[in-house]
Amino acid sequence: MKLSLIVPCYNEAENVRAFHDAAVKAFEGCGYDYELVFVDDGSRDATLYNLKKLYAESKVPMKVISFSRNFGKESGIYAGLQ
Repeated sequence: MKLSLIVPCYNEAENVRAFHDAAVKAFEGCGYDYELVFVDDGSRDATLYNLKKLYAESKVPMKVISFSRNFGKESGIYAGLQ
């Protein structure tokens, strides 16, 4: 079984790294394959930049989806499920 954690983000530049690290720690030793799916919901700060940087450094499966503008968390979750 593969688990996907979908994380909608809006103006969370200062928090995405801490969230990523906490999620990886929580999944450690769970026995399942997993991935982290971050959806930048049109942030106006450095959220997307930080997510791209984190993507390049991450040792776990990770995806980054970026919206051109803010569509809301429901759209972010839906995009992550797709």
